[in-house]
This record gives sequence, C-alpha cells and structure tokens, in this order.
Amino acid sequence: MAQSVPPGDIATQPGTKIVFNAPYDDKHTYHIKVTNSSARPIGWAFKTTNMKRLGVDPAAGVLDPKENALIAVSCDAFAYGQEDTNNDRVTIEWTNTPDGAAKQFRREWFQGDGMVRRNQVVDMAQSVPPGDIATQPGTKIVFNAPYDDKHTYHIKVTNSSARRIGWAFKTTNMKRLGVDPAAGVLDPKENALIAVSCDAFAYGQEDTNNDRVTIEWTNTPDGAAKQFRREWFQGDGMVRRKNLPIEYNP
Repeated sequence: MAQSVPPGDIATQPGTKIVFNAPYDDKHTYHIKVTNSSARPIGWAFKTTNMKRLGVDPAAGVLDPKENALIAVSCDAFAYGQEDTNNDRVTIEWTNTPDGAAKQFRREWFQGDGMVRRNQVVDMAQSVPPGDIATQPGTKIVFNAPYDDKHTYHIKVTNSSARRIGWAFKTTNMKRLGVDPAAGVLDPKENALIAVSCDAFAYGQEDTNNDRVTIEWTNTPDGAAKQFRREWFQGDGMVRRKNLPIEYNP
C-alpha cells in the first residue's frame, strides 16, 4: 500500500546545488543534509553522473518521517579546465518503503511497481504523480519452446491516465531480450504495440530466473513536444515502473 501512494517531499541543505571551490589538486568533501519531510518512511539512494570524480557516502539508506541524514559528497582531484564538468551532478531518488518493512535499505524498492521521485528542478506536470497504464498481457510474457530460433511477442501498452506520458523499457538480459520500440510518448487513452523478442539460446543450460522486461513511465512536461526525451526520467518528477517477468514454457 505504501508504494502506491506518491512519495512526499524531502529537503536538502544546500537546496539547489553543491559548490566545490578551487584548487582541485586534492580531494574535496562537502556535507549535505537530507530530511524526510513526509509522513511515511522512505528509502533513498544517490546517483552521480561521474563515478570517477564524484562519490557519495553513504550512498543509500532509510529515513523515518522528519528524520535527517548527513551525506558526504566528495570530488577527487582532477585537471580543472581540461576535463568536461558540464554534466556533473548528484541525484537523490526516494520512494516510500513497503508497509511493515524493516529499516534496512533494499534496492528492490526502486525496481518494483511503486513511484520514485528525484531531486532536480520540477516542472509542474512532473510534480503530479503519473497515472496508470495498462499492459496486455498484464502480468507476464510467455515464450514457448523450442528456443533454437528467435521468438517475438507483441504486447499492448495503453496510457490510461489523463496526461501525456513518456515511457521506456528496460530488460534484465540485453543479450537475450530485445524491445522495439524501446521508448516513446503516449497521449491519454492512446496505445502502442511493442515487440518483445527473445534470441535463440540453450534452454536449461542458461539461467533465466531473473529474466524480465520493465516499463517505466512519467508525465511529460507541460508544453513538451510529442518526442521522447531521456531527461524526463532524470529530473525531479515521479517515475512509475511495472515489471513483466519472462516465463519460458518448455
């Protein structure tokens, strides 16, 4: 139930950016404070766009309502002016923890069907939780033997919400599983037919237990053209996910 409710707000200090001061010939560490301003426990995790230069410690955790944590963000020495720093950023993602969950961070909270928020500047449309989508089939994809040739299965994705959404698929096995198209935009009540393919493989000799495709979707910014943009999933809006496990019928 907790993950079907949109995550509430968090507060970060500083609120909008982290400033590292020159010189950059040694490691710098900056501490930021993260506070859970919501009424529910949240799991949170940091990402960086430059793992070689930027570090976060701790990188993930759990916060009860109104609780805060002090996070060390570090910048290793680098040749300022000779390296591209335009895209450097850290992003915090957070989601409600499942009801009754222990206060111990679990990565799978971010991989299920719940909502995830991120901490960049929010467009008004993206501050509204994405509505529902429908997939046919609804819960899993089944490929039938034999597996000595490529199989393709078509699924239908419908935007059941009242807002335009951007959507994107991921797979847990890029070598075996493919999705075409892998991303797009759907107006309210519009649908798309997606081809999910499975390349030939040695059934029974390869691990298939974790095979699945995941669709993520988010509201598009107000006024945005109907053209998919990856950055919609990297801002401060909410992203929803739905997992479709792959079943191999022998």
